Amino acid sequence: MPSRLAAATLLLAMAVATGVGGGVARADGPPALDNVSRIVFLGDSITYGGQYVDYVDAYLVTRYPERKIEVLDLGLPSETTSGLSEPGHAGGKFPRPCLHERLARLLPKARADLVVACYGMNDGIYYPLGEERSRAYQDGIRRMVDAVTAAKARLLILTPPTFDPMPIKARTLPAGLDEYPKPYEGYDDVLAEYSEWLLAQRAKGWAVGDIHGPMARHLAQRRKAAPDFRFAGDGVHANATGHLLMAEAVLDAWNAPADVDSAVIDAAPAKVVEGKVAGLASDAGGLRFSWLTRRPMPADLAWDGESLKLERFADRFNRHRLTVKGAPDAQYQLCEGEKVLGTVTREELAAGVDLLRFADLSTNRGGPELLKLIRKRGRVLCDAYLTDIGHQRPGMAKGLPLEEATRQAAELDAQIRGMAAPVTLTLRLLPAVGGAVK
Repeated sequence: MPSRLAAATLLLAMAVATGVGGGVARADGPPALDNVSRIVFLGDSITYGGQYVDYVDAYLVTRYPERKIEVLDLGLPSETTSGLSEPGHAGGKFPRPCLHERLARLLPKARADLVVACYGMNDGIYYPLGEERSRAYQDGIRRMVDAVTAAKARLLILTPPTFDPMPIKARTLPAGLDEYPKPYEGYDDVLAEYSEWLLAQRAKGWAVGDIHGPMARHLAQRRKAAPDFRFAGDGVHANATGHLLMAEAVLDAWNAPADVDSAVIDAAPAKVVEGKVAGLASDAGGLRFSWLTRRPMPADLAWDGESLKLERFADRFNRHRLTVKGAPDAQYQLCEGEKVLGTVTREELAAGVDLLRFADLSTNRGGPELLKLIRKRGRVLCDAYLTDIGHQRPGMAKGLPLEEATRQAAELDAQIRGMAAPVTLTLRLLPAVGGAVK
């Protein structure tokens, strides 16, 4: 179990922001999610690994607790849209499966309102850029677009994540070879080309979210100060921080609101300006009140703190602010009930205090447990649907019968929604000198 200090450090990193703005998140979600009840994610082993899917799910269940948006991860390891497979793939045990072998069975069973698809990493089969391979990838993506459109579902296509040769430098091969039993060292250039082609399709009306560009820029920026920084120890499968950037690409594409919730109070007349604030009253020269608020998206303690700062994650997607204007004293203790959370200044209150910095605040506790439940629910459904739909990828876990998996998922969902439900905070601001109450 992570220490309280580790949790506090992570929450403080999430709270670092370089700009302020925007309004309270729409209660019913951004327009991209209008009339969406089920989102199905498709992709290869990176999607099957599913951390970025879990993070998106966690955002939705905490930001829109009054809606039931089901998230179903149906990624399949080794899969392509191109139908290509390198010679001797998996030691010659099996060729790469292709999405189109299962897509006609998947779409009617999954009943998606919105499909999110992330392909490309395997489609170039880790060879240098080649015209035939590029054409196969593009044709496979077009076939996917046509199939999802025919199923009357919306589609968001994601550019592939980065391939990073640095951690596996001794296991890559140079350009100019006939075959590549090991990855081509410049394979990320291939993925960049695939990404550029996808982004160009926006002009045709395709919804395309960019993962590759932000991940590549982040790697380059972090390596200026930390040359060994990496997302993927094997060059392909990103860690939790890499998956966070992938989730950001999805949320960016949806124009997901930044604000969890905000409360604005005018101290001088003790007036509520904004937020579901009740019982506002003077208290020992300060203020006390209750605030019914949504919970922020839970933090994964495996996220890199410096990356969170660089990405401005809290400011872009998880802003939870308390603003008090006209506070007469220079410093205050912020308390929840009788528990002292920390000291805030008059200037901080006027600008808006980001509540993510207070690890002991009840809205910030339980994040790892909530993510664990979301993960468990997702795995139960993923394995069950993959087994029920069928596929050509050996070695996969056999899922439960769909009826049993759905029952177990419903039980987990009730726990998740209970933990993600809005909470009433009982807060006090007490005048302080040097951090101690006057």
